[in-house]
Amino acid sequence: MNTNSGDCNTGDYNVGNYNSGHYNVGNYNSGHWNSGNWNSGNRNSGDWNSGNRNSGHWNSGDYNNGDCNSGDWNSGDYNSGDWNSGDYNNGCFNTESPKIFLFNKLSDWTYQDWLKSDARDILTKCPLNVFTWINKEVMTDEEKRLHPEYSTTGGFLKYIKKESKRQEWWNNLSSSDKDAVMSLPNFDKEIFREITGIDVEI
Repeated sequence: MNTNSGDCNTGDYNVGNYNSGHYNVGNYNSGHWNSGNWNSGNRNSGDWNSGNRNSGHWNSGDYNNGDCNSGDWNSGDYNSGDWNSGDYNNGCFNTESPKIFLFNKLSDWTYQDWLKSDARDILTKCPLNVFTWINKEVMTDEEKRLHPEYSTTGGFLKYIKKESKRQEWWNNLSSSDKDAVMSLPNFDKEIFREITGIDVEI
């Protein structure tokens, strides 16, 4: 029995393509009853879930209706614990976003405060080494040989090394941009240098 309406399916009753499970409506699913894409679990209605019964996206846990959860039964986003209805929690049964540690000390900021901060916006422009996703359609034969997982993942993460000129970048920042970063709660110049390689006193 097959009854697939897509291509390259190994399961039954699939409407999309490249599914290895049953009753999938999306693409690249290896579980069952998924209506999204790239799911390896079951009964997911979102995308990129590796857990089960998720209605959000990028979950590695189960029964989540939020996004990017690695725990279970969360209705918020970015939780690594269970039963949270707030966001960015790593505990259980939380309804509010927690305060975060900055420079190894508890601060008055939540993760949302950090995301909205000028300091974060400035630091996202700092030179760094990056990864980029390479789809299998544009992979070379050598890349396919080195990354055989591409056949199930649809591609691979490629490390692109960029010359890091962080100190030079910092030195060329305006005084107001430097002040925004150094005004972070609990700012510690030694910890900042250890992590970023930037000496704020140069």
